[in-house]
Order: sequence, then C-alpha cells, then structure tokens
Amino acid sequence: MKKRFAYCLLCIIMIPVILMYTSCSSKRENTTGTSTVNETATVSQTENSTAEEVDIEEEYHWTAAMSVAETTINYMMVEKFAQLINERSGGKITVDIYPGGQMGNTTEFTEAVIGGSIQIGTGMTTDLVDFIPVYGIFDMPNLFDDTTQMRGLLNSDFVDLLNDYCHDGGIHMLGYSDAGFRQLTTNKAVHSLKDLKGQKIRVMTNKYHIEYWNELGASATPMQFTEVFMGLQQGTIDGEENPYMNIVGNNIQEVQDYIIETNHIGHIITFFMNNNVYNNLPDDVRTLVDECARDAVEYANSQADESIAEYKKICEDAGCQIITLDDATISEIRDKAEIVYDMVRKDLGDDIVDQLMSAIQDLE
Repeated sequence: MKKRFAYCLLCIIMIPVILMYTSCSSKRENTTGTSTVNETATVSQTENSTAEEVDIEEEYHWTAAMSVAETTINYMMVEKFAQLINERSGGKITVDIYPGGQMGNTTEFTEAVIGGSIQIGTGMTTDLVDFIPVYGIFDMPNLFDDTTQMRGLLNSDFVDLLNDYCHDGGIHMLGYSDAGFRQLTTNKAVHSLKDLKGQKIRVMTNKYHIEYWNELGASATPMQFTEVFMGLQQGTIDGEENPYMNIVGNNIQEVQDYIIETNHIGHIITFFMNNNVYNNLPDDVRTLVDECARDAVEYANSQADESIAEYKKICEDAGCQIITLDDATISEIRDKAEIVYDMVRKDLGDDIVDQLMSAIQDLE
C-alpha cells in the first residue's frame, strides 16, 4: 500500500514537469518548422536573431504590395524585412505581403502607398517616374558599365539627395537593391539593330523607354506587366524587356525563344514606405524600421548574382537561346540612346544629371 501511495504521489509531482517539457518542445517545432520561399532566408533570419529586441508600446500592422512574383529579389527583401521586424519587435509589428499584383498594378499600388492606404511598396525606379520625376535619371540607357558600378552608386551619398525628392512625393525610401540589368526577350533572333526593326516590344508606360525602343527601330508597345504573358501568348506583342528574375518569375521563358543581353537599363529595386507613416512613428520604432530595412537590403544584395545565374539556367533549360551582342552593336545602341539623355536633361535639368554623372565618375 505504501509503495502504491508513493508511486501515485510521484506521478502527481511529475505531471507539471511533463507538461512544461511538452510545451517547450512544441514551441521549438513551431519555430524551426516555419517554411519560407527561400531556404537561405531562414538561415539568415537565425543569424540576425542576435539583434536586440525593442520593447515598443503600440502594435503595428502594415501591408506591403508588389506586382512581381515570390521568386523575385523584391519579395525576398520585403519578406526578410517582415521577418526581422516581427522578431525584433517581439511580435508587435507584422507585415502582410501581397505579390503578383494582388493589390493592383504598379501604378495603382504606388498611388495607394502615397495615399496611405498601403504602407509599403516595392518596384523599380522607373515605376516611380510618374510620381517622382527625378527617377527618370535611371531611365537613361547604358548608364552603367556593370553591376559593380551600379551598386556602388546605390551605396553612395547620391541617394540622400534622391530621398529629398521622395519626401516631396509622399514616400520615404527605405533602401535599394537590384536584379542586374534588363534584357530583351523575343521570338526572333536579334544580332543587330536591323533584326529588331518593326518588332512590337512591350515596354512600361514610360516615355523614355518608349522613345528608346522606337529609336532602336522597334515598335514600342506600352502595357502593364500583369498583361505581358497573355500578350506574348496571343501574339499581341513580339517581345518584352525585363531582368532575368521577372522573366522567370512570370514564365516568360515558356513563350519566348530568345533572350538578348542588351544590358540596357539597370533594374534598380526600390523599397519604400508612406512618408507620413514613417515620420509619425516613435523614434525607437523608426530606428527599428531603418535597421531592419538595412539588413533586408543587404540580404537581397547577397542573393542577386546567385539568383541571376539560376534564372539564366532555368531559361536555357526551357529552350531559350541567350544571345550576347558584339561591341559594335552595343556601341550603336549607346549612340541611339543619346536621344533619351537629351529628353531627361530637358525635363529634369542639367544639374541633377551632372550630379549623377559626377557621382558615377567618383566611383572609378
């Protein structure tokens, strides 16, 4: 009887211990079992977990929109930001991400960010030209010799000047990343400008891009990005131009035979927030936003080159032939691009263009 009593007493004592262990195990499984779009992102999140958690008073729930897919650098960057700021705020700041144009096309969701109904957006510099005209400087074709030069500029003091213009336009720029350069895709091999003549090439609704492709001999066809795949499939357009990440992210390689490496415009990725939302944040929260954005941009930059190589392989495996243009053709394209430089100078003034050129030259 004494033994039975002792056994029962031991069981009663151990029940809370067992429950406590089970609860801890469950929490560990929920943490490590969380799936992400990019496996490296999970590793990077663990590495960043050493950052000090900020004890903030209020809770914030933000929406982030983009027109591109979950496979893109844009998504990787914003997802990383969402992970970091949720972790470092102790769960008090959450960010819901809507890729693939779920919150409208680029123009629509950018207007929503400026208006404040959406808090965060990501696109490329060209998307902002209608709202913040100074970004037209990045629509001057063949501006950069390579990605190293482009990334050097995006990490220079020149971007502080750009943010002054952003504030006037209603946004605060959290950072820049890139996806390399934009390339031409088409169903007709292009080795020289004569091969491009008459082809209907989809471009963004941007007057500089339209003028550029028309000057090269193509027939520039403005179209929202969400309509491009169907346009290619139905033959409404012959080709389009995008970085490799958008080509693969929207399965363009499935309906195009050739990718011509024109490297004509750097695909500079923007990561921005409604300016009023940003400025009205308490100092500690605003500092947290800055830190998480900085770390998210660094992560995105670390993924760019590796991702481009992977995307190129996907295109080749799908049957796309990648064509590299010779130096003479590139030189001819650069000459044709001068008309856009003249347009930008006329629209924005010589000062901002000269400051840009000077900043690029200082990188050498």
